[in-house]
Amino acid sequence: MAVIGAGIAGLTASIYLREAGLSVVCLDLQRYPHSKVGESLDWSSPWFLQTVGLPSSTLLNDRIATPKAKIAIFEPGTDKWTATPPASIRRPPLRFETLTLHVDRTALDQRVYERAVALGVDFIWERVAHVERDGDRLNACATSPGQRVEARWYLDASGTARFLARALEIPVVDYGRRKVCFWTYFDGAPLDTGTTFFLDSLQPYLSWVWDIPISPLRTSVGLVVSADGVQGDRRRGLTNKQILTAALAPYERFRAALASQPDFEVQATSFQPYVTSRVCGTNWMMVGEAASMPDPLTGNGVTSGMRHARWATMAIVRAGSRPEIAAADRRWFSRHVHRLGHAFNSHIERVIYEPPVRRGLGMHAATLVYTLFAFFMNALYTRFDPTGPVAMAIFDGLFVVARVWVATWLMVGRIASWRPATR
Repeated sequence: MAVIGAGIAGLTASIYLREAGLSVVCLDLQRYPHSKVGESLDWSSPWFLQTVGLPSSTLLNDRIATPKAKIAIFEPGTDKWTATPPASIRRPPLRFETLTLHVDRTALDQRVYERAVALGVDFIWERVAHVERDGDRLNACATSPGQRVEARWYLDASGTARFLARALEIPVVDYGRRKVCFWTYFDGAPLDTGTTFFLDSLQPYLSWVWDIPISPLRTSVGLVVSADGVQGDRRRGLTNKQILTAALAPYERFRAALASQPDFEVQATSFQPYVTSRVCGTNWMMVGEAASMPDPLTGNGVTSGMRHARWATMAIVRAGSRPEIAAADRRWFSRHVHRLGHAFNSHIERVIYEPPVRRGLGMHAATLVYTLFAFFMNALYTRFDPTGPVAMAIFDGLFVVARVWVATWLMVGRIASWRPATR
């Protein structure tokens, strides 16, 4: 078994495959530790982390995670308000988990890597340069230094590099605008027991600042803004640090940190959420951001990668000694990846980034519309784990309901935006 990429999706898949009794070699250019942004996790993450031997209690006790009980929003000229799953859904018959985590991604990914090493995953720290194939079947992959790896099964977990998609010329479906992310870390106590966003809901296309306590004494702070806006800043000669500082300066929360830690370093990356149009073949599958990149505002990048890894492992294990992954399992895997990737990316663009619901009903209403969809879909997926045809059909119906839910609120938002002002 060859896994291309040693990020969270590739490592999770490697762990699951080793636990299933398969030999696994994982290839990546960069040795550990890895540095990765994406610290605010969705509500399905505690269950997935438990499956790779990292219970929430361990991460909290080791101070590489903090509890995430809610989402808090600050808007100019308004009081802070929060979005929290209702406590009633923790009780029977649903028993949904309503607490999740913020994590130090460098420390978390290191723990997952150590777990993979302990289980006997072999690692090759070289860049995969090309694959050998016969039609849709992969026969081998080769690294830049010339090492050749043959395997029965291949998983592409190469992230946004999308190695197999590029090698096999598979297109992707993009969502929304291209965005740029700037981030840094400040020392100090957490602002809240949740992820906090700072934003102006009157913007034509939303940009936002995050505040995520990744440990009891360290906070991740960053800005997501459309690439078009950054181009204007660049033309005015602004650096990454100046762009982030200007976004943080209006908020009292950051003034002390900006003054006391003036030498903070800023990292930056650009991205555009997408879903790869074809995510599996005869003896290969894509997982994590190689298959689908969720917008970071969804908070489900980690769990979508782990979810993909679990589904892919199930399909490969079921293939057994057969020469290819069963056609039914390929269809099932593709359906899962595509409908989740499309739903999360499409709905957050239409409800949060674009203006109709925000302008017509306010940011509070827009947040609740999206959060209710995202929370219940993640919770239902984790609780009921749809794998058979009946469960798949039921969840297809749930996604139809979600589309109707979002479309209804979009219509209400547009109507509210058009109504004449009253005296």
